[in-house]
Amino acid sequence: MKFTCDMFHPNIFADGRVCISILHAPGDDPMGYELSAERWSPVQSVEKILLSVVSMLAEPNDEMRR
Repeated sequence: MKFTCDMFHPNIFADGRVCISILHAPGDDPMGYELSAERWSPVQSVEKILLSVVSMLAEPNDEMRR
């Protein structure tokens, strides 16, 4: 997922890519921030992904990389 408008947000990369667990590749997180159950899997619905993004925008995780 990528935003096309400029914005400052701790969970949005400068190029607009969204940094959120549910969109990260499946498996274990090498940095230890995320559980494998929080990462991408085929059972994730569009509704769940969009809800996660809306929640992230409303309540940024400033411990994650920007």
